[in-house]
Amino acid sequence: MLRIVLLAALILVDFVARTTIWPELAIVGVTPDTALILIVSYGMLRGDIEGALFGLAMGFMTDLFGGTVFGFYALLGFAAGYISGKPFRSFFKDNYFLPFLIVLLMVLAYQLLVYVTHLMIGDGVGFWFYLHAMMLPKTVYTVALAIPFYTLFHFCNARLEAFERRTLFEEKNDD
Repeated sequence: MLRIVLLAALILVDFVARTTIWPELAIVGVTPDTALILIVSYGMLRGDIEGALFGLAMGFMTDLFGGTVFGFYALLGFAAGYISGKPFRSFFKDNYFLPFLIVLLMVLAYQLLVYVTHLMIGDGVGFWFYLHAMMLPKTVYTVALAIPFYTLFHFCNARLEAFERRTLFEEKNDD
């Protein structure tokens, strides 16, 4: 129950940060995709099903307050959480290069899908312009924050798992 409350709070904090803080810290007019970092991190730390559900919730929040096609970001978040959690159930969670690499690949795939979708609904611009003006700067900015965010998320997850084990398996003394 505590995990659900903390994840809901994290979703709200990330949403508030994406709408208030990150626009003020934009570089070349581009903000980092912290939601994707959190989705990938959670998927890698907790597995495919939990990662997919967390990605769905994060994407739904994006769709609710600013998506162009309702359900699109929820679907992308769901897929990102599932894909990032599926093959990494048993990897060494203190390895910080792997989250960096997975976030890099996910941001590129995510941005490419966003471009194709905008192109299909008629909002698209030229690919090379999008690549240089949006995709590459957003990728660099997001990947630069991947390790600090993953480190913080890993620390919080480890503390939460220790707390859950302690309360779940605590012996009751009837003395």
